Amino acid sequence: MTTQGERHTHRAHGSRRRTIALCAAGAVAIAVGVVVTETGDWLEGAGRTTAESMNLQNVDAVPPSTPLSEEDFFVAERYFPQARPLEHEAFKARRTVGLQGRACVETLADRTKDVLHESGCEGYVVVGYAREDAQVVSSVTVLRFADGAAAERARQVIAQNPAVVAFATAETGVTPSPAGSPSPNAAKPVSTAQVDVVGHYLTVTSSRFADLRPAATDNALDVATRAVAFTARAPFMWI
Repeated sequence: MTTQGERHTHRAHGSRRRTIALCAAGAVAIAVGVVVTETGDWLEGAGRTTAESMNLQNVDAVPPSTPLSEEDFFVAERYFPQARPLEHEAFKARRTVGLQGRACVETLADRTKDVLHESGCEGYVVVGYAREDAQVVSSVTVLRFADGAAAERARQVIAQNPAVVAFATAETGVTPSPAGSPSPNAAKPVSTAQVDVVGHYLTVTSSRFADLRPAATDNALDVATRAVAFTARAPFMWI
């Protein structure tokens, strides 16, 4: 038979055991907190650690970089990479030259007659292509304007005589025509040209035979010009 004193003794022992258990659990929790704080390791359910918090603070402290302007992006390699061959339908070609600049007069065959003067031209990209067999070469000049209206006005001028724009070659890049008038009997190389407006850009594409022959016996130049002109317009259709 259990006496009243014995029941009090059992309750006291039970209370002490619960107190010890709670203290032990608290000690474990404190120890876990110390490990998380000092090591910075991620413990599931423990939230973000000190190391992660420091990294986030460092990221937030880095000032944002200055955004690039349209002028910064307007370079030959960005729109017409050297390593990317041109392939359009059955036509294949490789890039031979890539240039860019701000003075649009540099793209003209005769720089003493600046047909782009006061046109609003803000920069240019010039690239050259050679057909897969190197028998046909093409030249593309892309002129950048502030708006489509300015580009259209320039198109109307250049479309009357696309030859005012210099032909880019791998050997010379873009060079003006020699001074003086050519001999009236001198044979000019046969060529085809296409002038297009795409947004606020103007593309001038022309093709000729690599050997500068004065006549064509097939539509090879037309095929090349169409293919290269399409490739020239494509990057600017959504700008």
